[in-house]
Amino acid sequence: MTPQAILVGIAAGLAGGLLFAGVVLDSSTAVGLALAAPIPVAIASLGWGTAAGFIAAFTAAGLLYAATGAGFNALSLLLTMMLPTAVAGHLAGLARPVGDAAPGQTPPLDWYPLPRVFHALVGMSVLACVVLGWLVAYDPASVAADLAAALTASGATAEGLTPEQVSQFARLIADLVPMVQPAMLVVTLVVGLYLGALAARISGRLPRPRDDIPAAGRLPRVAVTLFALGLVAALLPEPVGLVGGVVVGAYFAAFSLVGLAALHRRTRGRAGRGLLLFAAYAAIVLLLFPILAFTVFGIIETGRANRPPVAPPGT
Repeated sequence: MTPQAILVGIAAGLAGGLLFAGVVLDSSTAVGLALAAPIPVAIASLGWGTAAGFIAAFTAAGLLYAATGAGFNALSLLLTMMLPTAVAGHLAGLARPVGDAAPGQTPPLDWYPLPRVFHALVGMSVLACVVLGWLVAYDPASVAADLAAALTASGATAEGLTPEQVSQFARLIADLVPMVQPAMLVVTLVVGLYLGALAARISGRLPRPRDDIPAAGRLPRVAVTLFALGLVAALLPEPVGLVGGVVVGAYFAAFSLVGLAALHRRTRGRAGRGLLLFAAYAAIVLLLFPILAFTVFGIIETGRANRPPVAPPGT
């Protein structure tokens, strides 16, 4: 670990902590900035090594604690964004030599597979959300009651909604939180890691060769089984049902990203590709429900891409 890596890690941690601090301080632009918090940590980890990434992660949490005095907020930042990004950066930087090299030359390297890095991000998102839910003793019924009271106080009943409708809406929101939160976290971490890698590559600091993300952007086949188990668990009573909801939300987002990557790969070289991609993303943003189709597509692609090849007859 060089002094430069230490300084870069501290600087990246300060940047990530400041980006996230707006959420705690109730800034109007806080959400957009907070979503960018993993990017400096990803740059440090991918461009300057594992030590720089972990220094950045803990520096960001320390800065948030020093600025707010709220230990839970600092822990939330560390568990949800900083540590997963640092770990993913470490995994993406792993490589082993393959074969022999000529004298004075570096042997070819086999880099840690991108699907495993992706799956690690999904797993860490699940773990972070479960731990935080356990720490706050998340109770959908209590959250729904508080939300219904807040909606009633804000005048929701004056808009023509009955108290029963307000309560049903509040309960729906409380039930969706365990699924929506990990889904958003997975997307945030994946995008942050991608942008961090892009910045490190532009600066000439990324040793890993450029990955073909549309081709390699998938999950190990075991992800389909874990998603199915999460669906079953989500139907069970709490707290198992809450954990199952977290698993479902995280893998739902992950398979959606796999489906979108497959769309990019399958439309390469085809006429009207730009219009098709624009229409797909616009439909997701405006209508939301088309994301279900990409989730199913991602599940199918995951199972298909990881099947072992069939041996020719007679071998």
